[in-house]
Amino acid sequence: MLKLIQATFCLLIGLTLQAHAQSFTWYNPMEASPSCINGRAWNEEIKASYARMPERLQRNMPEKVRNFSKNAAGLSIMFTTNTRNLQIKYTIEPGAQMVNMARLNQAGVDLYATNKRGKTHWIGNHMQWNWKDTITFTFRDLETKTGVYELFLPPYSTVTSLKIGCDKKAHFSFVPTRTDKPVVIYGSSIVQGASPSRPGLTWTNTLKRITGLNIVNLGFSGSCLMEPEVFDAICEIDARCFVIDPIPNSYRLTANEIATRIRYGVTQIRQRSYAPIIISESYLQADRAFHPHAEDQLRKANKALCHIVKLMQKEGVKNLFLMKSKDIKMTEDAMIEATHPNDIGCIIYANAYKKKLKKVLR
Repeated sequence: MLKLIQATFCLLIGLTLQAHAQSFTWYNPMEASPSCINGRAWNEEIKASYARMPERLQRNMPEKVRNFSKNAAGLSIMFTTNTRNLQIKYTIEPGAQMVNMARLNQAGVDLYATNKRGKTHWIGNHMQWNWKDTITFTFRDLETKTGVYELFLPPYSTVTSLKIGCDKKAHFSFVPTRTDKPVVIYGSSIVQGASPSRPGLTWTNTLKRITGLNIVNLGFSGSCLMEPEVFDAICEIDARCFVIDPIPNSYRLTANEIATRIRYGVTQIRQRSYAPIIISESYLQADRAFHPHAEDQLRKANKALCHIVKLMQKEGVKNLFLMKSKDIKMTEDAMIEATHPNDIGCIIYANAYKKKLKKVLR
């Protein structure tokens, strides 16, 4: 009798889930015209994937840059709907779980919505997810009525397909990609999205939300060595501002290499654009009280970076700015392992750049 009751219960649950799944109308962002993918340059050229660089540029990149450029860091999709229930269904390329990364951040999605009064809110899905081969995130019983939604994609996964499901009778419309000039941010794993708890809290996505700026994330984990190929790609972008945040990886270079590569990058950008360029020192180590020598290499690299920036400023390079390490005030509670910021650290990062960009872009 007990087995019969259990079987009946499982059948009812299955039928309920099936009926709910059948109640959705599905929308594919890749079929939207015009494009609705925000957060990347070369949007028209990339079109049919969630990569951040077109294939012609990927082919010329160092292997790590090429691989990480396929991740959806900083990408988002905006849409309007009055649905009560919403489901995101997507697939990603298989990959190992990173030990210093929450699974929600590495492979999850994050949803925000702006109501008619212009107030933006985060929307939790209350653990209504499925992490099988096809991942689903479900948001039920929404009360926004008509709202403008923004879906942030996983910063450390390569998305191979994605659909958005809404109630069958609900209105739904993709919002076309922003066309205002972006702030292009080139950096390391910290820029790509390590390591807050979820995608909406990466510091570049946080910066986008608190400033309203159009942000292009060109962070490449373990790979920001100021490679000429990357600078050649960056200078193609018609940007409002360029941010170069290299030291968390480039501290391994010699002072001469740092100077040579920064000079090359600035020169290449200046041949095509007079937009402001912000070059960033690395933040101070948060755990230096008990590890006073942990940042010795970073200090040396920051010094070399500061020297070449000041030299280029004296040589007459205009609209070139330095972001000092002291301006990113990391606390001990802001890090996960003294290398990558957590949620608190990402907010600190975003607020520091908000303050800097306010001065630079006025």
